Amino acid sequence: MTLHTTVRFFCSVVAAFARLVRELRRAASSSAMSSPVGLIATAPLPLRRKTKLVAALAPPQPSSVVARPAEVCDAVVSGVGAVDQPQQAESKRKKTTAWSARGRPSRLVIPVADDAGELAAGWGAAAAPVKEADVEVEGEGFWLASRAGPRHAMEDAYSVVTHKNGGDSQLAFYGVFDGHGGRAAVDFVSQRLGQNVVSAVLAAGAERRDEASLVVVEDDDAVSAAIRAAYLATDSELLAQHQGASGGACAATALVTGGDLYVAHLGDCRAVLSRDGGAAAALTADHTCAAEGERARIERGGGFVSRSGSGVWRVQGSLAVSRSFGDAGLKRWVLAEPAVARVPLRAGCEFLIVASDGLWDKVGNQEAVDVVSRSRNAAATSSVARSCAELVDMAQRRGSRDDVTVMVVDLERFVR
Repeated sequence: MTLHTTVRFFCSVVAAFARLVRELRRAASSSAMSSPVGLIATAPLPLRRKTKLVAALAPPQPSSVVARPAEVCDAVVSGVGAVDQPQQAESKRKKTTAWSARGRPSRLVIPVADDAGELAAGWGAAAAPVKEADVEVEGEGFWLASRAGPRHAMEDAYSVVTHKNGGDSQLAFYGVFDGHGGRAAVDFVSQRLGQNVVSAVLAAGAERRDEASLVVVEDDDAVSAAIRAAYLATDSELLAQHQGASGGACAATALVTGGDLYVAHLGDCRAVLSRDGGAAAALTADHTCAAEGERARIERGGGFVSRSGSGVWRVQGSLAVSRSFGDAGLKRWVLAEPAVARVPLRAGCEFLIVASDGLWDKVGNQEAVDVVSRSRNAAATSSVARSCAELVDMAQRRGSRDDVTVMVVDLERFVR
């Protein structure tokens, strides 16, 4: 009895299983004739937008299917009975892009030298464009070397004016100029200042004084007054002809007349005298905001002086020099009235070095005089010209990124 019951039980299980198989086969055959439950699509999705879910739900597509336009292809099935909204498609694309980017190498960014900011010397030298060729000049009683810095176009200039009488140079003007904010100011000043100074001095009928020493003094004689007037007149001409221009120029000039040397300057160009066997004597004091007198003058005029992150004091937080040609926007505080020094030319006055701050920022006064003195001891006069180039090289080797211009003037030819 027990065995019979067991057999009947197993037979009922087999019959139930057979019915289940038949129902499954019937359901499978009917599903092949219609779309899967929950899949809403009127066109096949393009192969480029397939997802795992689509692959699981959609039946295999024939190889001849052609993808639809982009507006249809961007609809991607994300779940049973629903289609993603545009924002969900956009999120999907971002995730796909992010995953794809992980397999790509990082983008290589090559630094490029920038004029607005300070870069490392190595990058600046490597990325600098081709500059103007070095300038080397050997004139009558003077020598010059000039080279552009790596940061921008050349903004230095020079000027020489001589007035001859009977074959001898009775009056001579020498100048070195350092522009900033473009070439307009420095080009104008280098062309006009020498002529204005010479004309003013000749018109003033310079007074002559004998001095028994080589002491440098501030002199209010007719020549000094004429030089100051010429500087101010040149600045007025510049501002009138270049209205709206923001640039300016510094200057250091030397005028030889009547046995005297007159040195005038604006800004941080400098003139250094060599005398008595190579002793350096500075004839100028830089017009910068670091000078207490200049800072007090600016503040009395309603301006201010601030210190930048690099430690440089600047007028109105902008300009590093307190006197210059041009700079119209700061003219209330940045004057064009020069300091003028007079030196009687006597035995012992050897030569004068006039240079832009590109040299003096890296080379000391006595060091520069020593370089030129060694060259003067050589037999060839071309050695002095080489000493100018040597000073330019020295400044740039020490890291000067500014334009560098060096002029050497022989003073012994004027000593009576």
